[in-house]
Amino acid sequence: MRLRLPAIAAASAALVLAGCSTVRLEPKAPLPPPLIDRAPLAVAVAFPEEFRGYVHKEKRAGIDYEILLGPAHVERFEALLGAMFERVVEVDEPAAAAALDPPVRLVIEPRFEEFAFLTPSDLAGDYYTVTIRYRVELYAPNGERADGYVFTGFGRERTSTFSGTEPLARAAQRAMRDAGAKFAIEFMDQASVRRLLEIGGIEMLSVEDQLRGAGSGAGDSSGSPAGASSGPASAASPPGASPAAPAAGGGEDPPSADGETPASDEPSAVPTPSSSGAGESSGAWPPERDS
Repeated sequence: MRLRLPAIAAASAALVLAGCSTVRLEPKAPLPPPLIDRAPLAVAVAFPEEFRGYVHKEKRAGIDYEILLGPAHVERFEALLGAMFERVVEVDEPAAAAALDPPVRLVIEPRFEEFAFLTPSDLAGDYYTVTIRYRVELYAPNGERADGYVFTGFGRERTSTFSGTEPLARAAQRAMRDAGAKFAIEFMDQASVRRLLEIGGIEMLSVEDQLRGAGSGAGDSSGSPAGASSGPASAASPPGASPAAPAAGGGEDPPSADGETPASDEPSAVPTPSSSGAGESSGAWPPERDS
């Protein structure tokens, strides 16, 4: 039986108070369909096993943190891509897309690059902050790598709003929402994406037409990817050591001439909390309402 987030947070807090040294979290935040134009195209997505079962593990002030991120991100990407494209097919690996009939225009492979968080004791304040950095690898329909770029989500939550470890889980959810909004808005603007999709001659299905249910490209209005198959989730250790603080800056460099977008070299910094405690770029979705 899967516990809801408040129950998980309360149980984790009880463990800490009882002297146990492990806190386990699984951030979740269901989202409505994003308010973006849909492309009447078919794409494929490949989720590596380390992405599906990604767990961030870190010891902080005598407490072992285990934050399960993979399953929620697979669900997020499936829903997001299903809203962005008319048809989405899940494949085991990028090379498998070459055998698809009808064919797809490109293959997307998401990966985690970094997860970092700060607690109020780290900040000498009353906020939890979270940074999640992702890399998206892009492949041609024949499975050959074409490009890659990175994007980052930021989130924060005030400790006085919720009790126990729930503020940390909420901050992670906000970072996931922020990253999803950036991906939805910026993906089609990548030069390599436009080249692979031949986007110049495509008539996008507008948000207004989607809401009215009009247009021949309405297709899979549920937002769920067609032909997607679920795979087993297995726990995996995060790649590399986690930095002590979230990285600065929300924007990413455009792809370079060699088809690779370098990660930012800016020093790490803590995002400045806003009065609302949100501060993310969530323009792809309706305003968020805290439960």
